[in-house]
Amino acid sequence: MAALESHYMEILKKLLAARFVTFLPPLLDTTKPADQQQTKQLSRAFSAFALHKLLDITPQASAAAVVDDFNDKGLDAIYYHAPTETLYLVQAKLKESEQFKQEDAQAFCSGIRLLLKQAFDRFNANVQNRQVEIESALDTCSRIRLIVPYTGDGVSQSALDELQELLNDDDLDEERLDKEVIYYTSVEITRDLLAEKAYKPVNTEITLHKYGKIEEPRKAYFGIARLNDLIDLHRREGKALYERNIRYFLGSQTDVNQAIHATLRDEPASFFYLNNGVTAVCDEIEQKGKNSGNGARKFKVRGLSIINGAQTVASAAEFATRYPGSDINDAKVMLTLIKAPADRPFGKLVTKARNHQNPVQLANFAALDETQEQLRQEIAHLGLDYRYRPEAAGTGTEIITLEEALRALASLQNDARYAVWLKSEPGRLANPETAEYRDLFASKVSGVALVNAVLCHRAIRTLVVGYEQNAAARSQERLIYRHGIHVITAVMMKRLRSRIGKEAVIDPATIPALISQPLDQLRQQTFDLGQQRLLGEGPLAFFRNQGNVVAFLADLMETHFALGADPAIAPLRNIQNAADAYPRKRLIDYLSNRAPQL
Repeated sequence: MAALESHYMEILKKLLAARFVTFLPPLLDTTKPADQQQTKQLSRAFSAFALHKLLDITPQASAAAVVDDFNDKGLDAIYYHAPTETLYLVQAKLKESEQFKQEDAQAFCSGIRLLLKQAFDRFNANVQNRQVEIESALDTCSRIRLIVPYTGDGVSQSALDELQELLNDDDLDEERLDKEVIYYTSVEITRDLLAEKAYKPVNTEITLHKYGKIEEPRKAYFGIARLNDLIDLHRREGKALYERNIRYFLGSQTDVNQAIHATLRDEPASFFYLNNGVTAVCDEIEQKGKNSGNGARKFKVRGLSIINGAQTVASAAEFATRYPGSDINDAKVMLTLIKAPADRPFGKLVTKARNHQNPVQLANFAALDETQEQLRQEIAHLGLDYRYRPEAAGTGTEIITLEEALRALASLQNDARYAVWLKSEPGRLANPETAEYRDLFASKVSGVALVNAVLCHRAIRTLVVGYEQNAAARSQERLIYRHGIHVITAVMMKRLRSRIGKEAVIDPATIPALISQPLDQLRQQTFDLGQQRLLGEGPLAFFRNQGNVVAFLADLMETHFALGADPAIAPLRNIQNAADAYPRKRLIDYLSNRAPQL
């Protein structure tokens, strides 16, 4: 079992401080330094978090169950769950990498034995203050269960043996003690943290008129739906309704959406004939009740997601909001419901096929990559909005787009070809079917690292664009900055890898001061090298050529990283190996990995 990844640990600690610490019983020992008290509070709150997630109880109730403090005898929380008549005893370990060890289990077992004997005088005030409540729970419970939440890399065998010895101890004379310990591990913690920012499944009822059905090989229903019914669904569910679509609403300024508005305004009864219809997938479809006299039938659907027709429904909803007096009761649309979980292979196949019939960019299909949704959820914990699906343009520095993410991650790569592709073929990086896209996200980049990369990339790009604007009009210098921006950015991003990899989001206001001096030096070095290399060739053509860019990057990194005296460089320049992905790859890798960090 792997320990909780460090970026998830930071998210967890932030959540513990914000949601649980306020409701914890006061610390009994306040003589410790403030930083130690803060660490102790987070450790106590972790027990509350586990109870909150495992039992679906409020943060207040779970925090009130915490008894963790000095002299707690290995019991961190005690909670009686009345609906199931179960008493839960918790010992939690919030450590970066440590296992749940034998001494932890011994303390836990000792505390359990004392509690079962109701030796309250041996416990701290947190337990003694709840003596009547705990006595009542011990008297009425039908089951006693142990919970061990931990963030480290597992439970040692000696700890497992210690707990098993307790559970098998006939001398306890306690048949209610469940033989199975509940372990709440890094896997479950990660799952529950991400779920906090996931869209809730859409479970609703849909009415179809004049419907038909297909039973094999997969269940599907199709028929006519009232557009107003879909508008109401859009208003209730928002983005959750399109969670598996490749795009959100693109805004009313597109030609298609303007046409939708025009039809609803002038000929709502003709809407059915002028629209391609809406397709949705769902986890379950059940007929409800009997057919009505007008041939309508209600269907109960679970896990509904519109995968084609988002523009139809969202644009119609926008029209209804903008023109509330308009009568569109006659507007209808063909609706197809397919039983196919959207996150499974067939559901994705349906999404691709139904959308390939429309003019969409291949990059839109990144919406079907679970990695993108996981990143969105992680980044939402950081207070930012990662938009990997196309949608109506938003404003503000808190929004991060897929295009920005791709450019930032590409600039971090050792592979010199990314600087060429960003200039000449950016589409290949955005297409989920390409090796380049998969390589960018294959290393499972964390949400915080992606945010930091984008923030650094933005700052570098802003300064380089400023260099271009300040250079003389139509000068070679201006064109070098304009067309060589990806090369300059790639060199500077490699000097920021350590900061990008930290577990906290960089303060954007600090980045310009950090990079302005070395970036200005890099600017001058780029210009000087460009004057030497761009003899009779324009900067646009030069920086689109892979051979030119690889040689240029190698010389620029050697100069900027002050590696001219490095004895390893000369031999690397002479290596030509057909097995390498591109010429001078080993040299580029060597130089990239020796970038002095800012």
